[in-house]
Amino acid sequence: MVKDVTVFLNLNRKRPKMILVTCAAGKTGKAIVGALVGAGYPVRAMVRTEKSLESLKKLGVKEALVGNLALFEDVLRATENICSVYYIAPNMDPNERLNGKNIITACQAQKVSRFVFHSVLHTQVEALPHHWERHFVEQSILNAKIPFTILQVGSYMQNMLPAWGQMLETGIHRMAYDVDAPMSLVDLDDVSEAAVKVLADASYANGIFEIAGPIISLKQKAQILSEVLKIEVSAEKEALEDFLRHGKSLGFNDFTLSMMSKMFPYYDENGLVGCDKTLGWILGRSPTSFEAFVRRTAASFS
Repeated sequence: MVKDVTVFLNLNRKRPKMILVTCAAGKTGKAIVGALVGAGYPVRAMVRTEKSLESLKKLGVKEALVGNLALFEDVLRATENICSVYYIAPNMDPNERLNGKNIITACQAQKVSRFVFHSVLHTQVEALPHHWERHFVEQSILNAKIPFTILQVGSYMQNMLPAWGQMLETGIHRMAYDVDAPMSLVDLDDVSEAAVKVLADASYANGIFEIAGPIISLKQKAQILSEVLKIEVSAEKEALEDFLRHGKSLGFNDFTLSMMSKMFPYYDENGLVGCDKTLGWILGRSPTSFEAFVRRTAASFS
């Protein structure tokens, strides 16, 4: 049975603080939903397929529904009787602007009190098309006359987890960008904790915040992995062609593969870095280090 929570937001005492989380069945969505439910907030989860509903109910959401962000009728239905929205957009989606327009317009129509957009670092960079498209959504949010918060989130430390077992077997930590490229990797658990704090506190309204961890390279990650795991781990750049071929075998569509073919060469040249001070300020502590993440991950696999 799904737990019924009846807490209220400080910013609106007249109705239950039901929070809508979109794209709730993905890695980010499940982390955000889990953190919100764990903090006692009633959550409505919007997912794309029926098969995702059961896993969200197991996380303890109060409501779950199937809908397509590209269809305004679905989005309007999802936002009905919602106080706050945590908007996660589909990753590398050709409908980025349409999805954003639909959720913003629906929130205006439903008089939603808070709108938090889970965005990405450096939406100003046209060379990263999937980042660049989000800057148009951010601009629409600024003009929507809804109390908003934009979280510009860095790449996750957790992105290495699908290849964790292979790394232990081969002693190679492999990603499709230069081993010296600087990256502000962030722990998804920190992101989720920050999201809860931002949603719960109206004083974060009208702010745009970078959510990034300490800067680290692939080489530095390999050194930490070696020290913590007590094995020899080396860093290696995976050839872009090999990565794209593997992505295609996993079912990545042509649009996603096209975005990735532009993203990794950009990382080679520039990395993707932000400032971790803002995240530390929101959390009230230093962001999780990569070493701490590795120790926690290793313990979970033991």
